Amino acid sequence: MLVRLGIAMFLLVTAACAPDAERAAPPSATSDAERVVTGLMEAFNAHDPDKMRDYWHGDVQWFEVSGNQSSAVTTSASQLHTELVAYFEAYPTVSSSLENISINGNYLTALERPVWEQDGERKSQASIVVYEVTDGKVKRFWYYPPQ
Repeated sequence: MLVRLGIAMFLLVTAACAPDAERAAPPSATSDAERVVTGLMEAFNAHDPDKMRDYWHGDVQWFEVSGNQSSAVTTSASQLHTELVAYFEAYPTVSSSLENISINGNYLTALERPVWEQDGERKSQASIVVYEVTDGKVKRFWYYPPQ
């Protein structure tokens, strides 16, 4: 155990002390997943479900995850469009942002934070969301319980 800890500390110190040229630079190009999800969020904040469709697969799936269960909320672009039209009617002041974005291949994970006005009061919540981007479109996304 101490040997592994010593090796890990050596590697950490070695990496921290390496000249800048030897350190791996973070990628400068935005990933496909990030471009797609950013476009989707811009269309969401414009309350434009028609434009949002440009970022979904025709058979896009939206899941809500709670405890040990996952349930489909929508399973098609037209169903998602209908849900969003109703959502924007119910929450005309809503906007949303993504925080702590992490990308792993076709998956983008973030903390999504919508804000809105309700009864003269500013409201907000946050949910972890995972987007799967395939062929330049959102194929599936999973929302975890809001906090």
